[in-house]
Amino acid sequence: MQEDHPNLAKSLVPVADYPRSDLEFGGNKPKVLPKEEKSSKCLVYMLAITVILGSVLLVFATIFLRPRTPRFDIGSVTVRNLKYENNSSSPSFNFTLVTQVIVENTNFFGDFRFENSNGIVGFGSQVVGQMKIPKGRTQARATERMNVSIDVSSLGLSDTKKLSSSISSGLLGLSNHVMLSGKVNILNIVRRRRNPDLTCFMTLNFTGKAIQDLKCYSYE
Repeated sequence: MQEDHPNLAKSLVPVADYPRSDLEFGGNKPKVLPKEEKSSKCLVYMLAITVILGSVLLVFATIFLRPRTPRFDIGSVTVRNLKYENNSSSPSFNFTLVTQVIVENTNFFGDFRFENSNGIVGFGSQVVGQMKIPKGRTQARATERMNVSIDVSSLGLSDTKKLSSSISSGLLGLSNHVMLSGKVNILNIVRRRRNPDLTCFMTLNFTGKAIQDLKCYSYE
């Protein structure tokens, strides 16, 4: 029979079974993500990066780009040309205060440009001197110091009794108030007006011809 049907014998030989390349390692077919799922993941990543960058920029702006009011202070006060009289009918005083004004700009990137500003020196509720601060500019993270002269006089005071009492005691209580008007300019992007306000109290010692007990309070 085998001789009569040689093709039949060949057909009975088992055919070798070669595994598919995608089944050689566990038989799992590689997973391909649909285009829609890829797009969704990319969108999520972009949104996450945007939120992170926005948060960083917000923190940066809050810390470095927020305009701060510069610090305004008086460093020292010197008395010059002191003259005074203490007779009961017409007590008087006349002198010059040389005041060191300090402007400290605490902004990281913005300079502070201040205008001509005026202040007063008072004895009680009455004005005995005018203070004039010239315009200027303080760079970022810098301190500007300037000397300002103030002529102080009792001319025009009506309460001679109180004045006579102060001169007799050798001590004259004075106050000083000045507001510095200017603008903080940060990178030519943010411009804000800032007006540091300063009030000082001091005592003139007639005997020592000097200022003592200087105390200053700054307000924004």
